[in-house]
Amino acid sequence: MKIYDLAVIGKGLIGSAALRHLTVNCPDLDVCVVGPDEPPDRKAHEGVFASHYDQGRITRVLDPSPLWGALALESIARYPLIESASGVQFHHRAGCLRATDIPERIKEIDACAATFAPPHQRLDALGCKRAYPFLSFSDDFVAWDEGGEAGYINPRQLIEAQLIAAKTRGASIIREIVSAVSASDDGIEIRTRAGRRIRARRALITAGGYTNTLLERKLALETKSHTILLAEAPPDEIERLRRMPAIISSFDNPEVQSLYMLPPALYPDGKTYIKLGGSGLDERYMDAAEDDRALIPWFQSDGSAAIAAQLKEALHRMIAALKVTSYRTVPCLITNSAHGNPYIDSLADDRLYVATAGNGYAAKSSDEIGRIGAMLCATGEWRSNLEQGAFRAVYVGGRLK
Repeated sequence: MKIYDLAVIGKGLIGSAALRHLTVNCPDLDVCVVGPDEPPDRKAHEGVFASHYDQGRITRVLDPSPLWGALALESIARYPLIESASGVQFHHRAGCLRATDIPERIKEIDACAATFAPPHQRLDALGCKRAYPFLSFSDDFVAWDEGGEAGYINPRQLIEAQLIAAKTRGASIIREIVSAVSASDDGIEIRTRAGRRIRARRALITAGGYTNTLLERKLALETKSHTILLAEAPPDEIERLRRMPAIISSFDNPEVQSLYMLPPALYPDGKTYIKLGGSGLDERYMDAAEDDRALIPWFQSDGSAAIAAQLKEALHRMIAALKVTSYRTVPCLITNSAHGNPYIDSLADDRLYVATAGNGYAAKSSDEIGRIGAMLCATGEWRSNLEQGAFRAVYVGGRLK
């Protein structure tokens, strides 16, 4: 049986990034990634799902967390390289408007702006109304209008770009669902649902909300349901909103902590949608630690009707006189760590590693998260200026690994 030097388990945003970085930085290693493709029919699919089955994720540097700002800065700088290496365009420079009425959040984002200095303007509510007259803002809001590389990425196309670039450099792509992972003295054995057995000297798990289904000792991971509203925009609205940036609004409100909205984007069904989501709504925690099939009912659903109603109301409040042709809702899943940062760590005898837990922020920063995880797994070394302790794995019960 062939033995790979390193296998990446999970073919999503972090896993595909890790694979490409392995081919670039460790070209002598024989590497593969194992994970399924997007199912053609979500509602009939009985396997694992992923939340990157989408057309838009906000990308920007300005963030309340300096760590997430740094991860984004490193990742965004490599977008042009990935597009050039693959021939796939995934990055849209629409800008990002971040607004908040929370005093502490204002201080945090001001500090991030001073540290990383992305191109931006700091606006009061009147400045926002002048710059974007089709948007509605509270008079208490302060906003940062980030330009430059800010905007949104297409996660499907980013993964495609990463995989094309990695395959061109010799990586193997195994498009199957992993059912079990076990470590032994001489490496890692990976078994797939199709019956394949894959051997590797080391492995990096990047399986998001399904990570614990592959681990005997469970990580402290919370998987939380998330409902997304897609509002179909007619042609005249698309034209009216052509200067619309990606938007993140944070509120001093325990029930609706934040909303995010993306400008009109074309989806695979041929329609153009405005995407809206929020946090602090009536989401529920879901446990897939023992059985990956536990998430199937959620991913086959249309999300929460109650949350969809709240999002519709918010959408029409945020965009004045918005015309909508139709609405769709889709389910998503957010995987949170115990400390709010990704887990990037060794789990078993320097053979099994993990890079997981996006905490709702990882799409834009996935290239750097994947790079750090790939280099740690391949070399045993922490190759980042960020503090390694901030990414330590935490097991159920609150104990560090």
